[in-house]
Amino acid sequence: MKNVTGLFACVWLWLLMVTGCSKNGSDLGPAVDAALVVGSWQVTQLTANPAVVSPTYGANSDVLLLYQQNIGRDCVGPARYVFLPDGKLHLTTSTECQNQLNSLFGFMTANWRTSGRELRIEGVYDALSYTVTQQNAQTMVWQRTVYNSPFDGKTHQYIMTLSKR
Repeated sequence: MKNVTGLFACVWLWLLMVTGCSKNGSDLGPAVDAALVVGSWQVTQLTANPAVVSPTYGANSDVLLLYQQNIGRDCVGPARYVFLPDGKLHLTTSTECQNQLNSLFGFMTANWRTSGRELRIEGVYDALSYTVTQQNAQTMVWQRTVYNSPFDGKTHQYIMTLSKR
């Protein structure tokens, strides 16, 4: 009986180690293909669950719409993430909108790298990690969970869809 109990305990520990090592599911599925990341990408959808609360516009799960309302459609629309093969990232927009996007995102240039399903963007003041849940030559979908948001103290899951332009 002791041998069966010991075997059961060993199997249980092994299962915990195998299933408990992934923090956010970033090891599930294929790794990010860095060659497909290279290029110019436009954010076409950005959602939050639960909805974020804007003091001006109220609760909304469409974060891209909130950005458009706060800094203008003319600034958000032409904005692009340009990923270069050397690991550099440039956020581009019209000259009139650079200050607004810099204050919103905290960078106009950064570095990027991939590891497994993770895409990491490292700016001067901050580093953000995203789990890439979908990737092909024309579309990427990123997911990021923010715990204890500085805005409302809630945990938010953000999903960003980008299209190659």
